Formats: sequence, structure tokens, C-alpha cells
Amino acid sequence: MGVFLVVGLLMRCSRYLMHFPMWEDECFLSVNFIDRSYGELLAPLQYHQVAPVLFLWIELTAVKLFGYHEFALRFFAFASSLAGLFLFVHLARRLLSGSALVLAVGLFAVSYPNMRYAAEAKQYASDMLVGLIFLTMCVEWWLRYRAESPEVRRRAGHWLLILVLFTPIGVALSYPAVFSAGAVSLFVAWTLWQQSRTAEATLPAHLRSLLASREGRTWVSFNLILLGSFAGVLFITAKGQTSAELGFMSQYWQDAFPPIRDLATLPGWFLETHCGPLLAFPLGGNNYASSFTTICFAIGIVALIRNNRALCWLLLTPVILHLIAAGLQRYPYGGHFKFSMHMAGIICLLSGWGSAILIETLGRLSRTQRYSLAIASAYLLAVASGIVIRDIRSPYKTESDMRARAFAQWFWFSGSFAGETACVENDLGIIFSPDAHRELSWQAMYQVNKAIYDPSQPNAVNSNEITRRRPLRCVIYRDPKFDFDEQKFDSWLTSMQSDYELVSTDRFPFPRFEKYETRNDPQFARKIDYVEIYQFTPRSDRNRYQLAEEPDRPKRR
Repeated sequence: MGVFLVVGLLMRCSRYLMHFPMWEDECFLSVNFIDRSYGELLAPLQYHQVAPVLFLWIELTAVKLFGYHEFALRFFAFASSLAGLFLFVHLARRLLSGSALVLAVGLFAVSYPNMRYAAEAKQYASDMLVGLIFLTMCVEWWLRYRAESPEVRRRAGHWLLILVLFTPIGVALSYPAVFSAGAVSLFVAWTLWQQSRTAEATLPAHLRSLLASREGRTWVSFNLILLGSFAGVLFITAKGQTSAELGFMSQYWQDAFPPIRDLATLPGWFLETHCGPLLAFPLGGNNYASSFTTICFAIGIVALIRNNRALCWLLLTPVILHLIAAGLQRYPYGGHFKFSMHMAGIICLLSGWGSAILIETLGRLSRTQRYSLAIASAYLLAVASGIVIRDIRSPYKTESDMRARAFAQWFWFSGSFAGETACVENDLGIIFSPDAHRELSWQAMYQVNKAIYDPSQPNAVNSNEITRRRPLRCVIYRDPKFDFDEQKFDSWLTSMQSDYELVSTDRFPFPRFEKYETRNDPQFARKIDYVEIYQFTPRSDRNRYQLAEEPDRPKRR
């Protein structure tokens, strides 16, 4: 087990330190940290992004403390992943033993989703951590509450108090935390009811006795805090993310909602979803690629029902609540493993237990029982090695991401030595294509890479420094998918030429291919964006020049 812990740490550290270029999903969110304040992050985010407010504030704080770059944007995800790994090892030790413990830890340590989100500027690693914290604290309470020693039972209440204190933090940090917290509430209520129930007491008397106990009062406080925290999150997001994005997200993730209006297709959807990306641990994906994990997960559920039904409900209730929310079209279920990260610990616990039972059974049948655990462990280590080798060979999500970053590293750094350089839309605030700043566009990647690799400050163009040897270069990013205000562009260009001479124009194509590029050929490009550069020098009949700006210039995005 210790080997898997070390391997898991090395995998997460290597992914973080490999310094992958920012990919589109990260950029859609990270562009909101370029120049927004804490209060402005409560407003609808650019590029249809939805993220918990506390997560957004932590990300912005990291940027303010460490600077706007990849390591700062991904630091909280990295820290959450490391903490989650140690916390899962502790939890697994409390619930499992033997080969089940080894395989559960190994599965959690080497799984691609857990490693991937250790180095992405998204909220999914913190979703995993928050889900584990709720589950671990509840298990610690449960183990002490059912202990025979009165002294141990008295200490159980401390864990409920910690749960009460952590709940507002967890709910503000992770949207699916309500599934974990709801499961804890139901489990604690059922446990208290079962432990204090007597045959003689009437139902009203039993309820009064239960609520009069210290644990009962703490449970009531927990639920009040949970409801208050959830209501607070809804209130904060009601006029921001929820109102702006609920319709868009419902349509975008339509396939990740159960088809409750067509019940005939529900069994097929249920099977395909669970054999697909939802349970992609350690690997998996579409087209039933996660079938083996699903089988192990089901075996683990059966084993847990036979051994401890109460604990089974604790582990499965977050899944059930998640499925209910998907039925109401409020949170996707399946579609991508990022939406199951809050129950990554549950998946790995049950799948690890189920895989231990399966390989022991197969080992007895094939007379290789002595080597079954070694074979399974070798497979998990091979998965870890394959993931790391792949990252070393291709340290990027797509080659297009790598080329976009390489351009920014070259152009924005070198440009400061050749003259004054400014992005017309982002530095000067003259927006020609508003939709490209709102809808899903690689304009976001351009903005993020510029913010990371441009050494100059926003709006720092010094007109007094513009000479024929140090010209002014104005940059415009064009996404042909969205309308471009040519009239506004012509007006800007005319205004510029009243004070400056346009001496050259350049246009660089930015081709975007599918994830796995097989041919570097324009006809296979998914789409082609463009970066246009307009170079100006002072007119000979003027001594001083001021950079033209619109009177009511919008804030730099």
C-alpha cells in the first residue's frame, strides 16, 4: 500500500510540474481571473462558466499572491489532490483490510481522473476533496458512536461538531457537496434512530428523547447549517451564474440527464452511463470502456450489503442524490468523469473491494490465488507508468494548445523589445467581436496566454516611446465563427491613421485540430482563427502622438 501512496504522490507532482499549456476548458474559467475583483466574480462568468464562489475566490487569491501563471492557477487543485490522496488512505484503512485495502488505495492513487485534475485550473479536485472530508468525518463519528466503550462514544460528538463547522465551507467550495452532506444527514439520523429506539417508547416520545440528546441537537444544528448554506449559495448565484447559465448548461449536458420522459430507454441509458465515463477509474470512457470497473463496483456493493447495510447506504446515498438532481436537470450524471469526482472515494472504495473479491475468486478457480494480488497490483502500476510515459512524450492536452502557448511565449515577450505592443480588444478595450468574449471560443486561450506571457502591464502603451525604430503594433484576434464589427474596425483604423502611419499588416493563422491530430493538413483543421497585427509609426509632420481610444471605453476583459 505504501508503494501506491508514493506512486500516487509522484504522479500528481509530475503532472503539476510538467507545466502543461492551458487547455480550452481551463482558459474558459481562468480568463475570469485576469482583471475581476472578488465581488465581480459573483456576476455571470465569461464563456458560460459555472463554479462555486469560494473556489473562485481561492483561485483569485492564488493569482494575487503568486502572479497570473499556470502554477498559481493550478495550485489549489494540486493541493486538494495531495490532501485527498492522504485522506483516502486514512479512510480506506478505517473501512477495509487485506487485499481490498491495497487495491482500493492503488486504484485511487493511479486513476487517471484523480491525477489529471491535480493539475487543472478547475474545481473538480476540490469536489473530490470535499466529498472525502464529509465521508471521512461521518465514518469517524459512526465508528466511535457504535463503540462499546463509553469514553470512545463520548468523543464521537466531536466529529459531529466538526461536521457542523465544515458544512458552510464545503457547500461554498463545491456544488456537489450537497449530495455528500445530504447523505451524512440521512445516515446520522438513521443511526441515531436505530441506536436509541426502544419497543416501549411511543413514536412522539422517542422523537422527543432523540432530539433532547446531545447528538440529536447537533444533528439538528447540522441540518440548519446545511440548509442555510445551501440557501445562501442559491441566493448568491441566483442573479449570477444560475440565471445566466442554467438554460445553456441544461441543453449542453442533455445527454447526461436520465431520459425520464422515455422510460423505455432508461435501462439502456443507465447501463451505458455507468459503463462509460462515470466510472472511468483507473481508466475508461465511452463505448462501455469502464465495464470492468462497473462490474467490480457492483460486486463491492453486494459485499457491503452483506456485511454492513448501514455503511452501504452512507456510500450510495450521494450517488442516489446525484441521480435525483440529474433527473431534475440540475446537475449532470455521467457524460464525463469530472462530474463524478465528488464520489471518487466511494467509487474506489467499492471497486477496490469488489476487485479484491473478484481476483481472489478467479485465483481459486485458476489455482493462482497466491499471485492474484500481485497481478492486480502490477496492472495498476502499469497503468501509472503508462500515464506518466504518455505525459512525458506529449506534455500537453492537444498540440493546438502547445502551439497557442508557444506563440504567446514568443510574440508577447519579444514584442516588448521591438516596440510598443497592445491587444486592441484586451488592452485598449475596443471590442469588435463581443460574442467571442462570451460564447465558447479559443479567444479565451489567446487572452489567458497573453495575460501569462505578456511582461507589460495592461494599458501600458506609452505613446511617447513610439518611433520609426520602435513602432506600435496593434493585435486583433479573429474568430470567424462570430460576427466581427467591420464598421467599428474601420472607424478605429481611420482614427489611428489620423495620428499614425500604417506601415505593415500581418496575419497569422491559428488552426485548431481534433484532439488527436493525425495529419497536419489545412483540410483536416477543425477551424482556423487568425491573429492580425497592424504596425504603426509616427507621421513625420507630428512631434507628439497620443494613442487613440474611444471616449467610453469598456473595461479591459
